Formats: sequence, C-alpha cells, structure tokens
Amino acid sequence: MSGPARVAAFAVLLVAIFGGAALAGAAIGPSGTRGGDDAAGAHGGEHTPAAAGGKPASGDASAPPGLQVAQDGYRLVLEPTTLERAGREPVRFRIVTADGQALRDFEIEHEKRMHFIVARRDLRGFQHLHPTMRADGTWETGVNFAAGGTYRVFADFKAAGAKRTLGADVHVPGAFRPGTLPPPASSARTQDGLEVILDAQDARAGKEGRVEFRVRRDGRAVDAELQPYLGAKGHLVALREGDLAYLHTHPESDRLAFMAGYPTAGAYRLFVQFLYRDRVQTAAFTIEVAQ
Repeated sequence: MSGPARVAAFAVLLVAIFGGAALAGAAIGPSGTRGGDDAAGAHGGEHTPAAAGGKPASGDASAPPGLQVAQDGYRLVLEPTTLERAGREPVRFRIVTADGQALRDFEIEHEKRMHFIVARRDLRGFQHLHPTMRADGTWETGVNFAAGGTYRVFADFKAAGAKRTLGADVHVPGAFRPGTLPPPASSARTQDGLEVILDAQDARAGKEGRVEFRVRRDGRAVDAELQPYLGAKGHLVALREGDLAYLHTHPESDRLAFMAGYPTAGAYRLFVQFLYRDRVQTAAFTIEVAQ
C-alpha cells in the first residue's frame, strides 16, 4: 500500500473511533539532535495506568492509537512508572504478547523498529526517541523529564504486518504549573530559529484534510535544502487537546505536505519535524478544527 493510501486508511479509522476527553494542553519547548541520534523536540491517551507486569490483555480493539496500555494481544510493560526526581532518566519497557513473552520480532518502519514518543500531559514537552533493544526484548532509552508532572509515553511499532501504538503514564515528582494551549498561529520557530509557516490547511471534523508547511531561514526559503528524515521529507504528529489521542503521518510527496483526519471538532496541537543541516528541527502549531 502506498504512503498516501496508508495515511488515508488510518485517518478514516480514527474518524470512526475517536472519543472525547477533558485535560488541558499547553506549549512545548523543543530541542533537536543530529539525525541519527535520539531526537528530542516538539513531535495521546486517557489516564490509563502504566503496566508493571501481569497477564497481557487484549484491550479494546476499536480504541484509537495510544489510548491503551494493551491492545490486540500486545501489552506495554513499562518501568519505572514513577520516578524519584525530574531530569534525564533511563526508561525500559517491553512489548509483551498474549502468551506472556516479550516480543522481539519488530519490523522496520521509517528506518527504525521502534519510535518512542514522550509528551507531558499538558503538552509542554515532546520527545521522539529511538530506543535500543536488548537480546531479551527489553527496550531502553534515556528520557528528559525536565520538570514534575505526568508524562504520556507511546511505543509506536510495527509487528505481524500491522502498526500499533500503545501508551502509558510516567509520574515525575516536582512543582507543576499547567498552562493553557497556545492560540492558533500561522508561523512558529524551531529550536534553531528556523521559521515554519503553516501554509495551508483543511481542518474539518470528520474529514480528511491537507496540511502543508514551508520553511524559511532569515527570510529565505530553504524547503529544497531539507534532508530526508527517517526515510521521509518530514513527520507530523497531531495530539488532540484533552486525551492526547495520537496521530502520526508522513508526507504525501517531496514536500512538507500531509493528509490528516480530525475526527472531532476542537483544538489540536501539531508537531512537524524535519532535518536541516543534520539537525532535527521541530515546530509546534495549535489549530482549531471546525464542526
């Protein structure tokens, strides 16, 4: 199946199954790393308890990506689920199958066998990481839990020919002051000062629409200078305000242009990532989807 067809099918599925929730979101503070490394930057789910072991559960097969710790016979077993302090800490997890064994047969999707997404529940921080798997099926990576709060983590992988995203919470002690979601804007800056312009969007509830971005440096267009990032021109993650429901799409062509389905009206936070001069750049936008 072609890239556009996969995105369209995924969007239709989301339109059919998304539900609402109520938790405030806020701005992020992205940072970037070199393209081959873990990329920390601005890249969802209800308050599902993180798994700490036990019998794998099937979960609700109709639930959207990231809202469940277990689905389709796979379970995310995460440790730790509560930290002693904020800061950069190692996180380990396994994907456990219905027979209680750690899954080790992952398929490569966009040049990686695991995409590990981290976002604090008020959307103030976002990281897109690529853990390393041990021989026993345990994945491990360092995560920057910069401040106190509850963080949502997503294990985004492909196995047995199908993509899945499982989610769980990590609780971090420390002062927490939630903010409000930034208002919609037509441009945003990356961590290195590149200007990203939301050039066009078609955001209507229950419809698949196009969203496109342009990139400028010091007023000069640099779209032609963007490098391939994980096998694509760029990546787009949308998180719905409230439950952080998770949608990950990729460009339809050699442009920062994406097709995305917004299942309900309301506010969404878009995180667009691309590679420029060997550094992953991230910009974040708030959009209001009309009924």
